[in-house]
Amino acid sequence: RMGSVWKRQEDALKIVTGENQPAKESHYWDLIRNPLPPKTDDAIFDAIRGDLGITDSKYFTDRPVTDLDDFTREDLKERVLSRKNDLAFFQRQNPIVNHTVLRKRATLEEMGLLKKIAVDVHPSKSDEKGLFEGMGLFTNHLFDGAYKAANDFTDLVSKRSKAAGFMKNLMLQRICSSFESGRSTANLLLEKGLLEDEEHDLELSKLDSFTHDERAFLKTIVDLLSRPQATDPKFEAVLHYLTEENWLDLGCIVFSQYYATANWVAKKLAAKLPGERIALYSGADRSGFYHDGAFGTVPREDIKQAVKDRTVRLVIATDAACEGLNLQTLGTLINVDLPWNPSRLEQRIGRIQRFGQSRRSVDMLNLVYHRTRDEAVFTKLSKRVRDKFNIFGSLPDVIEDDWIEEIEQLDAKLSEYIDKTKRANAFDLRYGSAIEPSDDRWELCAKVLSRRDILDRLSVSW
Repeated sequence: RMGSVWKRQEDALKIVTGENQPAKESHYWDLIRNPLPPKTDDAIFDAIRGDLGITDSKYFTDRPVTDLDDFTREDLKERVLSRKNDLAFFQRQNPIVNHTVLRKRATLEEMGLLKKIAVDVHPSKSDEKGLFEGMGLFTNHLFDGAYKAANDFTDLVSKRSKAAGFMKNLMLQRICSSFESGRSTANLLLEKGLLEDEEHDLELSKLDSFTHDERAFLKTIVDLLSRPQATDPKFEAVLHYLTEENWLDLGCIVFSQYYATANWVAKKLAAKLPGERIALYSGADRSGFYHDGAFGTVPREDIKQAVKDRTVRLVIATDAACEGLNLQTLGTLINVDLPWNPSRLEQRIGRIQRFGQSRRSVDMLNLVYHRTRDEAVFTKLSKRVRDKFNIFGSLPDVIEDDWIEEIEQLDAKLSEYIDKTKRANAFDLRYGSAIEPSDDRWELCAKVLSRRDILDRLSVSW
């Protein structure tokens, strides 16, 4: 109702997050009486409604707190000032928790309400193909030289620019994506002196000029990765799994962070697989089909429909296009590169590990170059996977750049995160023990919100 403290977004957020917890009786009474929670939420609300004679169908009272029975007032005070599972009273009891039902896929699977779909992660010990050394792909002297030049370039820049640390991470992620991405990134720096965010079309890092030595390292990268004998082992691995392991027959989506890599993979596969219709799913003006050597742009909705109709079984996509893409007709996934962001990886596998997937177990291949920082990060993350049904369950949404500067520090940060996630949250406390459909009737919700829906709705004032 009008006048509710909960309608003042800035004040309400501080209460929900625990930053501010009112201790004065008049203050916390205003939070409780408008809106007044149902009696089933807590015994104290049943007592309040009984004392004031408020029916179950009403969720507001203008009666003062002094109208409550003395025992109820004392009980209310004790509850408000106490904590449960390290959460304050109004962190557990507020309009967001009371009107949002949070159902994690893993929870629903454990209850048998959704079919479990396992994920078999590759490379594994059984992947004996001469492609891998541990978890990384064998590289050649051309890539090794280019990777060293990238490190040397950023080390030089760091001596005169505060932006170098950020640039180093961007540079190494791009060169570890593919030979094509590394070459094009070095070229862009030579020509314009900048790195761009392909997803949002933003300039992320720019220097007015480079020294002679810095330009020499960039030219080395371009030269080494442009040579005819510079065969990218990532493409060889993609082609091997599609054709020799029959992943193409199962349907496959190939993901990359960068358009340069995605388009390169799609174009190379079109040349190697004549007659195969290959979808490139990226920005609105960059999406289309490769077929018989030609590329034609189409709306992204056409690609979604083609996959649904099973007229396309191979999709190459960028992360920019990841959300809203449902590909349960495909049974395998290849990550050409790995973002240092587990939530992105979870979104990727979520495109095929979803309701309607015909396979009981889907396959995911992760490609990193041997002896790179990508391999070191991936090795650390791989030790933290929970199980084949919920492989990212024990990883943070984002891995900060500074965690990776000292790779051994990554283990400590991951352990710290996992310890925090073991603590209960308000949703677990409210719904964790009552998820049968007959209890909260969550299955009658009008809409299941995606991550983007949630962000949009939480951005609106209450």
